[in-house]
Amino acid sequence: MKFDGRDPYALKSPASQGGLSLIELMIALLLSSFITLGILTMYLDSTETSQVSRSLARVQEAGRISLDLIARDVRMAGFAGCADPLQDLSPAFDASTLDAVFFGSSLRGARVGGDNWDDAVGNVDVAALEDNAVVDSDVLQLRRASGPFVTLDSDMTSSGSTIDTDSDQAGANFPIGEIALITNCVNADVFTVGDPSGFAVNEINHDALAGTYPEGSRVFHFNTSVYWVGDTGRTDQRGNAVFALYQNGLEVVTGIERLQTLYGVRANDSFLRFLTGDEVAANEWNQVDVVQVGVLVSDEQRVMKIADAKSYTLPGITVQPAGTAGADATYPADGRLRTTFAMTVKLRNQIDD
Repeated sequence: MKFDGRDPYALKSPASQGGLSLIELMIALLLSSFITLGILTMYLDSTETSQVSRSLARVQEAGRISLDLIARDVRMAGFAGCADPLQDLSPAFDASTLDAVFFGSSLRGARVGGDNWDDAVGNVDVAALEDNAVVDSDVLQLRRASGPFVTLDSDMTSSGSTIDTDSDQAGANFPIGEIALITNCVNADVFTVGDPSGFAVNEINHDALAGTYPEGSRVFHFNTSVYWVGDTGRTDQRGNAVFALYQNGLEVVTGIERLQTLYGVRANDSFLRFLTGDEVAANEWNQVDVVQVGVLVSDEQRVMKIADAKSYTLPGITVQPAGTAGADATYPADGRLRTTFAMTVKLRNQIDD
């Protein structure tokens, strides 16, 4: 091998090295900017889609839970064990603090601010109902017996004698002050459970009943549920009011903006007429065969970039965007995702007179 005195591993001189020109560098930066912008756009779109999906999921869950909760009570309204659901109970459904003359049967409705609203708030002992109920939304009261029940172990000797049952948990399951119903399938009484102090664990103390009940009669829990939509007093991050479904003064489902109902009254002509609570006459409540229940639901989070322009149809009313002339009811332009849920529920315990 011929050696010419030069180092074969020596670095080439700067003049002999190649690199990126200014134009090539600018093109590379431009391409990388496009790629970065594309990735950022995909991320933002994905985040927005995820927010909308989560908001829709929350709205659907709130709508489903609220209708399931109300439908259960509507379906069983008037249930009185094996007793005739339309018989006159003693006392006449007035043992509960949630009612008086106006809400004197198993099913009643009213529209907040409507024709019978003064009667409603005057006879329902729930302060929050009058304080925070949404105007033009509906109030629905449902009353029914519910289990588990206990059975009388012996005949009552008088209307004031202790109820002797076959359960050693009767005293614990029917605490003092609870409203209960006793029936022998012929007669029925609603009563307030008395002080169990000094009584056996299988005995129920009570006020005097309208009559006596034989062995085998049953004692049920007796529930009154009043549903309405009210302002929670809270606001979202943009200061908009947050609404919820209330049951007997307790917030049960957040995000419910309106509760609307129509009552299917089946008169003697057998035709079904759907009426609002204001339109149902006092003597027609026992002729209600089905109830249409609808709710308008929104999420607390703002996810819409432009104002919603939809009209939302609920039983007996249409809710339109704020500022709509002549609207029955409106909703604000707050960017929330909204949707409606509705169902028609058949009353199982309503029978013809």
